[in-house]
Amino acid sequence: MSTICLKCGKENPEESKSKFCVDCGSVVNGTPPNNHSPNYSTPSLNYNPNQRPMQWKSEGTTLILTVLGIIGLVGIGHIYLGNITRGIVLLIVGIVLAIITLVTFGIGFIILIPFAIWVIYDARKQCKHYNDHLEQTGKHPWQD
Repeated sequence: MSTICLKCGKENPEESKSKFCVDCGSVVNGTPPNNHSPNYSTPSLNYNPNQRPMQWKSEGTTLILTVLGIIGLVGIGHIYLGNITRGIVLLIVGIVLAIITLVTFGIGFIILIPFAIWVIYDARKQCKHYNDHLEQTGKHPWQD
């Protein structure tokens, strides 16, 4: 009488007398084979374990929005992530710095350029935080 591996479902011949499955190497329990196939639950057709949830935010999209936002709408990447308050604060600070740059005939770039670099870095960091938090808890971090 042959045995069936509980892990892979492969029938192992009796003459092998091995405690291990000839196909996958896991321990064989010695139960005789059934006339029906093992009861494996099949995932739904739409399930893909490698696919991210719909709520995930793309780091690429965040980066593009943030870089384009430097031109006129600083903070748009944060707004895309759902962090509206931070995005609006950065938008206001960016507008104030742009006005200072115009009034001082470009001297304000000394502050505006590091600010823009920090906004890009922060948007990427916030995107990673958003996706990690979503993966762990199932909801986004700025949800009430």
